[in-house]
Amino acid sequence: MIKAYILISMKPGKLDYSIKQMKIIENIEKISIVAGEFDIIIRVETKDLEELLNLTNKIQMIKEVEKTITQIIEKEILL
Repeated sequence: MIKAYILISMKPGKLDYSIKQMKIIENIEKISIVAGEFDIIIRVETKDLEELLNLTNKIQMIKEVEKTITQIIEKEILL
């Protein structure tokens, strides 16, 4: 399994519409709206890198998405 965070910069406006589009994409575990350099952070889990690439492509096809950065989780430390 591949777990990752995808950081997303959005064009201004229509955030609600974009989130609705993201909700229907498989393998997205959590969508967080954040303040700062990025607008949304998504947590995903895929079976392999090819599936992660396909998922990222689907996110990038949402017209309000300007930029994505994918951070693959190497190790998680639970508290």
